[in-house]
Amino acid sequence: MKQIFIYCLLSSVCLIHACLPQNSPPSDFSKTDELPLITEALFDFKQSEKIKGLSFALFDSSNVISQVCLGKSTYRYPIDEHTLFSIQSISKNVTALAVMFAVQDSLVKLDVPISEYLPDFTVNSCFEIEPQKKITLELLLSHTAGFTHEAPVGGNFDFIPCTYQEHVSSIAETWLKFPVGTQYAYSNLGIDLAAHIVEVRSGMAFNSYLKNKLFDPLGMPSTTVDDQDVVNSKNKTEGDIRFVQDQHLKIPLQGAGGTYTCVDDFTKYVQFLMCLGNSENTTLDEGLIQEMFKIRKNNYGLGTYIGIDNGNYFVNHNGGGYGYGSSMIWMVEYNLGAILLCNKPVDAYATNSYIINEFIRVTQCKKDRSRSRILREINRPYFENYQAHNKVNQIFCTDDTLFSDDWNKYLGTYAIIFDGINPTWLAKLAFTLGYRPQKVTVYQEDQALKFSSFEGIKTLRKFEDGVFFTQDGEMVDFSASPPSYRNIKMEKLR
Repeated sequence: MKQIFIYCLLSSVCLIHACLPQNSPPSDFSKTDELPLITEALFDFKQSEKIKGLSFALFDSSNVISQVCLGKSTYRYPIDEHTLFSIQSISKNVTALAVMFAVQDSLVKLDVPISEYLPDFTVNSCFEIEPQKKITLELLLSHTAGFTHEAPVGGNFDFIPCTYQEHVSSIAETWLKFPVGTQYAYSNLGIDLAAHIVEVRSGMAFNSYLKNKLFDPLGMPSTTVDDQDVVNSKNKTEGDIRFVQDQHLKIPLQGAGGTYTCVDDFTKYVQFLMCLGNSENTTLDEGLIQEMFKIRKNNYGLGTYIGIDNGNYFVNHNGGGYGYGSSMIWMVEYNLGAILLCNKPVDAYATNSYIINEFIRVTQCKKDRSRSRILREINRPYFENYQAHNKVNQIFCTDDTLFSDDWNKYLGTYAIIFDGINPTWLAKLAFTLGYRPQKVTVYQEDQALKFSSFEGIKTLRKFEDGVFFTQDGEMVDFSASPPSYRNIKMEKLR
């Protein structure tokens, strides 16, 4: 990627740049963009990653510095500042903010067991009885409740249409990876449960609550977690999924990955965070914003990643899945934010971070440590004892790893099943010839049963007939038809 030499601009100047047509050559940028080499860097990124379309914005807490749109949607319309993208896991930050509003409204508390809000909800655990009575909203939003990543119904490998309720109800069938509150495991399930609790306590659909408390007051008319709004939109892009024909796939993960927004709307959202929950039409108590920015484990607060890069504090979340890639960054001490939305599952963070850091370097933006005072104060104990906070004391459901002859029936090669997608003709031909995009192998090594997948090689421990757990707490279930790993269905090939 070419180095970015940006004209020295004061970040208080508002410069909203025109969106550009697909495949405009770098030599044309100067005609429409006062920061041509930002756009050139994005053009290089788009070309190298073969991205159909993207939107980008650079801004401070009150003004837009640069806004760039490149390429086309999957419907072949030019991308503009109002084109809807799925932001995938950045939705987790949106859900955390919704929960903070629910706390402010006295609908929920962060430290109350979720069984008080969902009395019929249960979840399986080999570590403790009734774990749901120990799980809180704080644990759900910080990925420390123990949930695995995927649910049996609805997810990143299951595209069969389902309702949000069907997806949430299936979480009760899952098994926790570790005792409640003891470790960190990034998960969609805890965040979706949190969104469901907001629905139950408010008596409103999650989208209605978000629009009432957040989207409408901030002037975000296009933003939604309601799939029908997306279907009805005339200015949207689907994700670009390898081997899959362009099609609209309903995302059931409303809390964890269901937010659709455009670069114009989402700039206002991030500016609300940068202003610590203050805007003209809505306000969130600053103490609740601080709760989101207080790290629990693995640099993660509540729906928020907090880090230090070259001595600079930043707030971040990224998203990827369903054919999309996205990133939001707020460089706290420089009062600068950046958003990058792509209709392909690429590493948007690397380019987003590169551009905002180059802007800081080239313009010699002044660093104001007073802006990060709160972040430094609330997270000093974490960063001073980083290893202790993230230390993992692994506890196993079982130590039964000694290979048994009746385990021979599990040996073989399996393929991950992708249900509910419409493959391209090339993919159909490849599948007919035996190609599968993701395979796992189960084999014997010495006196143990091994499981080799896209996550590496793991040793299986028998829990009950046909049911095993890996050393990191994921379940492999050969007793079901079809078998599954992490609630992701598999097909035995041989």
